[in-house]
Amino acid sequence: MKSAKAHLKGTLRDTLKGDGLVVVGVDLGGTNIQIGVVDADGKIIGRCKRKTKAVDGRVRVIERLCEGVSRALEDAKIPREKLFGVGVGAPSAVDFDNGVVIKAGNLGWENVPLRELLTKELNTTVALDNDVNVAAWGEVALGAARGRENVLAVWVGTGVGAGLVLEGELWRGPCFTAGEIGQVVLFPGGQPGFMTVEDICSRTGIVNSLRRLLSMYPESLLHKILAEKSDDGGGLGSSVIARAYEREDELTRRVVDKSAEFLGVAIANFVTMTSIDCVVLGGGVVEALGEPYVARVRRSFERSVFPSTLTKIDILASTLNDDAGVLGAAMLLTA
Repeated sequence: MKSAKAHLKGTLRDTLKGDGLVVVGVDLGGTNIQIGVVDADGKIIGRCKRKTKAVDGRVRVIERLCEGVSRALEDAKIPREKLFGVGVGAPSAVDFDNGVVIKAGNLGWENVPLRELLTKELNTTVALDNDVNVAAWGEVALGAARGRENVLAVWVGTGVGAGLVLEGELWRGPCFTAGEIGQVVLFPGGQPGFMTVEDICSRTGIVNSLRRLLSMYPESLLHKILAEKSDDGGGLGSSVIARAYEREDELTRRVVDKSAEFLGVAIANFVTMTSIDCVVLGGGVVEALGEPYVARVRRSFERSVFPSTLTKIDILASTLNDDAGVLGAAMLLTA
């Protein structure tokens, strides 16, 4: 894998050799498939979004992904013969060497040779990695951590995942599971559903806590907001949580701030062990709650990290947001 500094020197342009070639990045999620056509300057020039509909089965999801690649190329007005390759970020631990999705719970997939299947369907080069790994790579190549050699990227959404860049290279570990910060146990022997970072800090964890406590806070704004949202079929998602948080709802502040505190502790433990000097925070929860949430995580981190000199490291919000996965997946083709 080439270093982050190599990307700053125009690795995509070198890879595509100025012939009008493009790469396609795919962020394959449990709910949506985001697809972008990326040019030699690292710009997304064509897009397509499809519902994943994992319940339809693996074959249909792959068909939908391939159709989306064609539609994105059409949107970019790029002929198929100009496609250099496709990079994919999948919501799973990935055997990078063999291109296999090891286990993707929200897709219902296990040991799926996705790289091989897509290579046959798309008739092009395909690169495959974990979704948060590629988001981390996107931020290092083109985003908030551009040019940084050592980065921990933590994505907080439905779950909590992380990608790790060390000495300018994505570090997957020999078992391909490096960065699974969401599965770090905070409370050994705790109640089921309240033990790990993901249990507490993910959107799912926050929502579960809010629902459990809501009856104890009859004056909470969430009652009113949820009643309004019920008219359009909405529920307790990131936008609702952000709205209540901004309006200083006591319950929401309590739950969100506590989740940010625990995430800060988890990040501090990681930084204490690795002495890494840059952390990027992204994902739906971070995007919705913004700088106040990032500041809460930072304050908790500073109280917990050792030694005190590490309190000065950079903790940055993603600048690529939803595009981090697409751009990072595309950048896999430069390796």
